Amino acid sequence: MNGHAQPFKTWIIQDGMALMWQGRGIVAISVLLTVLISGLGAVMPGPALLDTEGTPNLTGAIWQVIWFAIYAIPLIPVAYVSHIAVLRGEVGFAAMRVQGLTGLLRFARGMMAAALVVAVLVTLYQLVFVSDLLLMSTGRVDASAALRLGAGAVVALLVFALFVLLGAWGAMIVQAGQARFGDVLAVGRRCFFFLFARLLAVVLFLPILSALVLPVMGQVVAILVAIGIPADPAFLIVSAAFSALIGCFAVVLVSVIFCRASLRVK
Repeated sequence: MNGHAQPFKTWIIQDGMALMWQGRGIVAISVLLTVLISGLGAVMPGPALLDTEGTPNLTGAIWQVIWFAIYAIPLIPVAYVSHIAVLRGEVGFAAMRVQGLTGLLRFARGMMAAALVVAVLVTLYQLVFVSDLLLMSTGRVDASAALRLGAGAVVALLVFALFVLLGAWGAMIVQAGQARFGDVLAVGRRCFFFLFARLLAVVLFLPILSALVLPVMGQVVAILVAIGIPADPAFLIVSAAFSALIGCFAVVLVSVIFCRASLRVK
């Protein structure tokens, strides 16, 4: 795990797969923590985002934001070592020591702030548009609902564009130890189409990947049930583990994309 290889190949997918393997110890810890968090969430179910009548529940919204942030914690080390691997050439646990605890905490604070912002935006989006989405799923969409859904799609696209413009923050923190807003924005502007196309591909690829692993998940659940684990805990463990693996892979790919953009500008 303590290597000096530079996992920087022609294709971003290749980089992602290489980094997942080279950082397999950290990925394994992330998956284990996610499974434990999922188990805790199953034992301590919180209030729903919407009540039985479809009315937004403030307590449920706060609960969802908190749990979103908790689930983001195991992914932060994965993002950190991925940035270090591309920008500094250290992989695995060796990458955790490159900038010491100070560098790791500085990176983690920024990533957690970003995760909280995303959690709030996702929760607000659900509160505003979930009823319209439910209507659409049943084929009962009036003109006003369709207009709101269209506005929601535009808002989502604008938020995605903002993420593209500011997402190089982590790479600049790793490179220079600080990231001024203007410098981060300059990377996003100069590499906007490079970033936009590749990040959109990642977003579109994840549902396909999730669908591809469903048969494997079913087989693993069946094996666990066969050895005596009850079906519900088995499904919880397997679904949490596979979701964590997909999340780690997505984080690695996004990290590689932003690091490459930073290196292109540099």
